[in-house]
Amino acid sequence: MRRFLNQPLMIGEEIILQDEDYNYIARVLRSRENDPITLFNGEGGEYHGNIIEITKRHLTVKLKKYNPINRTGSIKIHLLQSLAKGEKMELVLQKSTELGVTSITPLATERSVMHLKKDQTEKRLERWNNIITSACEQCELNIPPTLQDPISIEAWINEVLPTLNTTIITLAPTAKHSLGSFLKSVKFPESKNEEGLHNDALSHSFTIIIGPEGGLTQEEIEMLQNAGAQSVSLGSRILRTETAALSVISTIQGLIGDWSTETEELLED
Repeated sequence: MRRFLNQPLMIGEEIILQDEDYNYIARVLRSRENDPITLFNGEGGEYHGNIIEITKRHLTVKLKKYNPINRTGSIKIHLLQSLAKGEKMELVLQKSTELGVTSITPLATERSVMHLKKDQTEKRLERWNNIITSACEQCELNIPPTLQDPISIEAWINEVLPTLNTTIITLAPTAKHSLGSFLKSVKFPESKNEEGLHNDALSHSFTIIIGPEGGLTQEEIEMLQNAGAQSVSLGSRILRTETAALSVISTIQGLIGDWSTETEELLED
């Protein structure tokens, strides 16, 4: 059993869990005293302990061991997902977290079906962050992807892109190259890890820009291309926005990321 806590953790500490955490552990899972539990706070690693007391309103966990293991993706993947309604947006947040993205930015586009008002943003971001941390609990990711504030394409290009060193990928049905062929042609900047081993793919960053159901407008595509984005195709079929996002992430992980033979060979060296 794993739970995320947004607070400092330390070996030997006794942590009191209440409210939602208590209800889930004690009432839904029907955990008992002495049962093992793992806590993490998003700062890296995880703490292993046991439940030492369960009362009618709270339970107490004693932290006994720290494990520095992290399960972040082998390459950095930043997802800019056009705002989608309800379950679609939540599905992308949940599954992209499981697939190992580094950060997620809700993107306001001309054809976005969903538009957040200023008074709705804080509450919606809180819900989305809860979905991300729940996904981390399930997939054993210790450092949740960062959820950025919603932003427009133009503002992202002008304000955020200059701070990044990344390969930008966007989707266009008329693109000359498929996603797979483009990824195979990427030339990674040469770098070395602490042991002096080359790890070009492991140090690289990709930014994926996914449009809304109606797709990005031609003006938005040209704006991104002028900023250095590479337009690629996912084939002849038109995918829903949530399907497109997860397909691109999975393809990157399969060809050059967590699931690739290149990464496996680097990690074995």
